[in-house]
Amino acid sequence: MARYLVIHSPREDSDATEVQAPTRMVDLARQAGAEDANPRWVTTYDTDMSDDRVFTIWDADDPADILSALDNYGFLNHMEAKAIRVEAWGPADVLVNAEED
Repeated sequence: MARYLVIHSPREDSDATEVQAPTRMVDLARQAGAEDANPRWVTTYDTDMSDDRVFTIWDADDPADILSALDNYGFLNHMEAKAIRVEAWGPADVLVNAEED
């Protein structure tokens, strides 16, 4: 499975007064939060008050499966979701590669 960063941005066509069906977040957490789930919801990051976006991290074989899960459970369905495949790396990786030179 690959890791995906999903950027949830407010929909431009969204009506703030429109009534949304309740999110089934507990069901999503039970299903997609399991270690063997595919797609698997890893975590969520909220930004500060100056940014309305939300960021989620997922593991999946196909980004379409993530978008389908979001839709099926009504999770952040008032927002546009864009899944981007990512790989994590940091200082330790840089230092390991520097020592090989």
